[in-house]
Amino acid sequence: MTGEYVVDALAALARVPSAVPLGAETLMEPDHPILTDYVQGSLRPAFLAAGALDIIDLPRNQFAVRLGDGQGPTLALMAYTPTQHHNLMADPWSGAIRTPIELGVDEPCLFGQGVSQNKAHQACLLDLARWIVAERVPLHGTLLLCVNNEGRSSHDCSWAMLDALPHTPDLVVQLFCTGFEVSIGNRGRVDVLIDVKGKATHSSVPPDGGRVIDTVADVVTRLRALDEKARTRSHPELGHEQVVPYLVSYEPLAPHTLPESARITVDRRLVPGTDPVAAAAEIGAALQDLAAGGCDIDVRAGVTMLPAYLPPERRDVLGPLDAAIRARLGEPRHGVYGGTFDAGGPSEMGIPTVMFGVPAEGDLLGDDYVRLSALRDEAAVLRDTVTRFLEA
Repeated sequence: MTGEYVVDALAALARVPSAVPLGAETLMEPDHPILTDYVQGSLRPAFLAAGALDIIDLPRNQFAVRLGDGQGPTLALMAYTPTQHHNLMADPWSGAIRTPIELGVDEPCLFGQGVSQNKAHQACLLDLARWIVAERVPLHGTLLLCVNNEGRSSHDCSWAMLDALPHTPDLVVQLFCTGFEVSIGNRGRVDVLIDVKGKATHSSVPPDGGRVIDTVADVVTRLRALDEKARTRSHPELGHEQVVPYLVSYEPLAPHTLPESARITVDRRLVPGTDPVAAAAEIGAALQDLAAGGCDIDVRAGVTMLPAYLPPERRDVLGPLDAAIRARLGEPRHGVYGGTFDAGGPSEMGIPTVMFGVPAEGDLLGDDYVRLSALRDEAAVLRDTVTRFLEA
């Protein structure tokens, strides 16, 4: 224990497993036992211990802490629970604090799987709740500290949460590792699943038609051409669409055997205005004649996350956040998140939504850590943002 609340809160959370298990199944249900234990056994008691007694139970094993007098605007700060990266950490649940000189960092950091992706943000929400309650901070309006369990590359958890909340937020800030940049948008993504069905044979007697591997090669060639076409469709700030296969799996994998089936998973990036169903249908149309080679080809849309974009004319709502960043970190930076995240969910509902949080400096598969200075900076910015947004 360091005696510094936000650091100790993060260390405690870092010792509790919350990771998506390794393996081919990368989607995590919100009521998965790991998340149920983490949310109900760790996060909820921690908020109660911090004095946050007004807890709203929400669908999908979620909850929100409500603070303020309810008479003005509504600000929602949202932290996520499923830990998806740094899967090969040697000691993922240590919560250890040390200075990793070997990584080129000369200041204290806290280590643990998920500390940069989600747990630092949860600790900051706990610190915020404790500070507001202990100091009797007057808030004119409603502050919602939301615990979101989205781990299935969808917006189902956010939509269920926002539909059930007693107030519609005037701004949602999704806490994520953006390097202290305010993300005002990101492209969307639909995983398009292409199933190829042929005939399994010994490799010594390959069939004239129905060779699954050959058909997959033809599919990938078509997708490359379609990708070039898709990249001509773009958004001035978010970038272009794309059609990129990123996973191919064959069944069965047997000695000297041509496989009977294959699945190609395509990253179909979306910009505002792109219809996910139409994007998948475009791929299907491009592959339609390949079935004449003897294999059956089926194309369907899989998990989908929508694009998010907060246009310049709606960015006045970011004034309190920008002012808080300026006071603590210098001139605020607005940018675009390179991946896909949940901002598209609230945005689709018409709610201004941005992302903000500490940097992620660790290796994608290796060690995850957060600088204590960055943790303190995020906590301070959130305190200041809340008081500016909900001035009494």
